[in-house]
Amino acid sequence: MLTTTKRYSQWGKILIFIGLLTLYLLSIRPVSDALIEPLEYSFPSIQKPSLMSKSLIIVLGGGATDLSWRGINAQPSRTSVARLAYGITLYRQALDSDLVISGGSGDPESPHISEANAMKDAAVSLGISEKNIIVEGNSRNTIESVKALKSLVGERNTILVTSAFHMKRAAAMFKRIGIDVIPAPTDYRSEQKRLTFYSFIPHAGSLENSSTALYEYMALIWYKIRGVI
Repeated sequence: MLTTTKRYSQWGKILIFIGLLTLYLLSIRPVSDALIEPLEYSFPSIQKPSLMSKSLIIVLGGGATDLSWRGINAQPSRTSVARLAYGITLYRQALDSDLVISGGSGDPESPHISEANAMKDAAVSLGISEKNIIVEGNSRNTIESVKALKSLVGERNTILVTSAFHMKRAAAMFKRIGIDVIPAPTDYRSEQKRLTFYSFIPHAGSLENSSTALYEYMALIWYKIRGVI
């Protein structure tokens, strides 16, 4: 009995050590950058010649915060703000274009909020005319966004704006349904910094980037199995 208990105790210590080591590795910049960089550099930055007039600039939502309990409208998340800011920049460079904002609520705990509406309000406050904004606010995930936007595209030059780590999956889904988009990645998370002692100190931001990258890899595999991409 003592031998069995001792064996279980040893295995418990090993599992705890492995768990802590994994947590440490995922929380340092060299590892998080190594995980997310292959996703972020799947496509180059958009070039000026691609910004044709009368383009359709699609910005995919990346979350919103429900503040109704404070009597405040939903606010775009950090990810949504980064995507929207870049989308507006491109919109202002491509004359006579339309800005399409897509995203409902992917959060089952806040099903009533709309990422797209929150982002539209932000765009209007930044001077974008509401008549040039097309809102798709019902989709709950990227698959639903792509399907909902298919009828809007037609033959127009279509620029897709989303986070760099998300672009590979999003662009592949558009291609799957026969739409060739011009990728305009933004919201880069990896950093091209030299390694120092501080690079190996655990950081919440690095852990978040590792988590984001692992989620994207799993989503790519799952979507491939399902035939979505």
